[in-house]
Amino acid sequence: MRQPLNLPGPSLRLIIPVVLVAIVLFSSFFVVPPNQMAAIRWMGGTVTTRQPLGTGVHFKVPLLEDVDYLQTSQSTYTLPELSVYTNDNQAVQISISVIYQVPASAVLHLLYDVGRAGNTDIDTTIVPVVRDRALAVFAKYNTLNISDSRAQITEQMKKEVAEALGRLFGINVVDVQLTSIRYSPVFSESVENAVKAKAQAVQAENTVLQRKYEGEQKTVTAQAEAQAKIESAKGIAESTVLEATAQAKAIQLVGQALQSNPQYTRFYATQHWNGILPQYVGGSGAVPFVDINGKPGK
Repeated sequence: MRQPLNLPGPSLRLIIPVVLVAIVLFSSFFVVPPNQMAAIRWMGGTVTTRQPLGTGVHFKVPLLEDVDYLQTSQSTYTLPELSVYTNDNQAVQISISVIYQVPASAVLHLLYDVGRAGNTDIDTTIVPVVRDRALAVFAKYNTLNISDSRAQITEQMKKEVAEALGRLFGINVVDVQLTSIRYSPVFSESVENAVKAKAQAVQAENTVLQRKYEGEQKTVTAQAEAQAKIESAKGIAESTVLEATAQAKAIQLVGQALQSNPQYTRFYATQHWNGILPQYVGGSGAVPFVDINGKPGK
């Protein structure tokens, strides 16, 4: 005898449609966050959105429509290290960061006209453009001038990149930052050697100046000493002349006194006698005429 078929109970038959309806209703709505915009495609192909959808809750046909999102808030993309060449054919490794923002007018173009559909390759899309502009800008500068011209190079790259990304993709470039510059080992070594050579040249020049200064100081000292000797000799000579003049004047005065007063001879002798009698008087020499008693001798 055939067994009766066990069918689901009334409660289970009711739950299944409710779950299916809930799934359909849940997949009919989607939310666009504040930092993004979205667009809808019919069955993965035709774009049905005329204007990008902004922040909020939106409706779509379940299972038949797909939603693509694109970040429109300010984003920063750092490119992998690039190798560029200067106008003197020196290789330089640089790192660049691009800060950009996607306006609403460029959302559909970037989602469906550039690269693959959706927000899958927006960053890699801008890499070739930034690399090309960086190569063009660095080719205008000499390697020795890069460090001094860094601000000018960055500003020029920002201008070039902003113009290209705006024209090609409608992207607004907020800023371009040259985050690092790395020179080749050969160039770095040559710069280091040049710095050492310059330092040695400056040191040698300072040594020469020091020797020159020391020589000038010795010359000044010698001149001062010679001048001092000259002045001293002049002083001695003038002193000798004055002394001789004084002695001559004294002799003149003594002579005049002798002529005018014969008794001055006795006075002069008394003033200049040392009090010692001569030890020997030859011939008919007389004893000194000095009269102790104050009487004139015969």
